[in-house]
Amino acid sequence: MWTMRAFAYGAVMASAVLVAGPVVAQSFWERLIFGTPGSDTPQEWQMCQGKGNATIEQRINGCTMEIANEDDKRNLAGAYANRARAYQDRGDQDHAIQDYDQAIRNNPKLAGAYFGRGAAYTQKGAYDLALQDYNQALKIEPSNAEAFFNRGTNYSMQGQYDRAVADFDQAIRLKPIFPAAFNNRCSARAKAGQLQQALADCEEAWRQRPNDPNNLDTRAFTYLKLGQVDRALADYNAALGLNPNLPSSLYGRGLVKLKKGDRRGATTDMASAKSIQPDIAEEFARYGMK
Repeated sequence: MWTMRAFAYGAVMASAVLVAGPVVAQSFWERLIFGTPGSDTPQEWQMCQGKGNATIEQRINGCTMEIANEDDKRNLAGAYANRARAYQDRGDQDHAIQDYDQAIRNNPKLAGAYFGRGAAYTQKGAYDLALQDYNQALKIEPSNAEAFFNRGTNYSMQGQYDRAVADFDQAIRLKPIFPAAFNNRCSARAKAGQLQQALADCEEAWRQRPNDPNNLDTRAFTYLKLGQVDRALADYNAALGLNPNLPSSLYGRGLVKLKKGDRRGATTDMASAKSIQPDIAEEFARYGMK
């Protein structure tokens, strides 16, 4: 129901996306992973940066070699941050946090390290620690749309929807073409009961990035809260056509089928959703959907 695509991560209910996509200037991750434009770097550092379609393990190994041989603190911070990102792509938040700690120790002004560690904390449910890191990242780079986006997503996961919407507003102001931000603002507004505003956001997310299962899922949830069950069903079907294992769409479709009198179909969808995300029923219940 909202996107946490943050480093292409999967989600907490529907699609929570913590985003770290490119911005007009080089984004946090473009600088960390790809280095500065035109830089002449050795093979180990190129692997560490993820160039040449390097695998996650190659990235980790490349960064490890650089860390062992690097004396310059700024370069050392970059190597730790790149390895942390690789650990995140492997789903290893604990090692990622350890490496971000080292990156920050070597370069306290490396905004991307705070940003990345914040995302790792968010994934672990350590929302207060994540908030501290996003705040620090924004102190260093106050015009970074992705940092506002991730902080907004962090607020949304805590149920602080007004603060979430305010941060998504800032992200969109800084980066008007930002479908994930429109999607997540749609989700926050829908959960806060601002359904017509939510629907407008979902429509803009759809305009900017058609056929995204996460946005279809969020719009379906909004339609379901509006009582427009046929439109909700159409969007849930479309989302599941693109991602058959999206638990929030399976569970949401189950609720729609239940409202339409299809108890057998509802039971099947809800059971499938619970097999993927065991707490999905509790997640929906928090938003008043039973």
